[in-house]
Amino acid sequence: MTPQLQRLNGDTAATDVIAVLERDGAVIVEDALAPDLLNHLNADLDRIVAATPPGVRHPTEDDMVTFYGEATVRADGLPGKSEAFLEIMQNPLLLGVADHFLLPHCDDYLLNTGQLIEIRPGESDQRLHRDEGVWRHLPEPKPELEIEALFALSDFTAENGATRVAPGSHRWPKEREAEPHEIVKAEMPAGSAVFYLGSTVHGGSANRTRDVRRRGMFVGYVLGWLRTEENMFLSVPLEKVRAMPRRVQEFLGYKAVRALGVVDVGDPMALLD
Repeated sequence: MTPQLQRLNGDTAATDVIAVLERDGAVIVEDALAPDLLNHLNADLDRIVAATPPGVRHPTEDDMVTFYGEATVRADGLPGKSEAFLEIMQNPLLLGVADHFLLPHCDDYLLNTGQLIEIRPGESDQRLHRDEGVWRHLPEPKPELEIEALFALSDFTAENGATRVAPGSHRWPKEREAEPHEIVKAEMPAGSAVFYLGSTVHGGSANRTRDVRRRGMFVGYVLGWLRTEENMFLSVPLEKVRAMPRRVQEFLGYKAVRALGVVDVGDPMALLD
């Protein structure tokens, strides 16, 4: 039997999203973005896409070239490039989910990465993976390390690269691989989002269209005592951080927790005042 991803509406309570995530590891939330916010975000990202060629420019390892995609445009540093993205970072539903899964295991959490992902025609399937694999040295058992949402900024279809997800895989042994019949594509209209856990198996899919670009935006939060995937201190200019809401500043790493993240043995917020 082919698995399914449950669908909820954007006005649903965080507790409903949490319940499905605990059961399935992923859930589609339709109407997660208001139309005006979606349009504003796409307008901001149009400028980034126009200036960014496909493919990774400075791969950390050779296999990251195919992992990130040679026909896929990716860009990070979004808090410094899009005012609309700052609103996404403070989305109450997303933060309600993050509070539930992350705060029992840390004093506060951080933005792990915010990334534009535009899959273009000719791109192949991405390798299926768990995002928490970047912290693979943590021993088992471990808590949930990360919660994420991939927002559809254009329609996600089976042909243009809709994300593949293995529902229930967050409960599998980490060495277990998904069988083809266990995978479902997160097809959804623009403005929707697929929420998922860092322990859930997923991956982008091939874009088999001739001329349709699949644009998505990834937002993930991680336990505050782990190193984030994106280096926010270099990708987001300090002068822009100074003008951001305080909670956004905290998500970017300018909040010290006891002895973690200090500057001059003190509060890094002093740099922003």
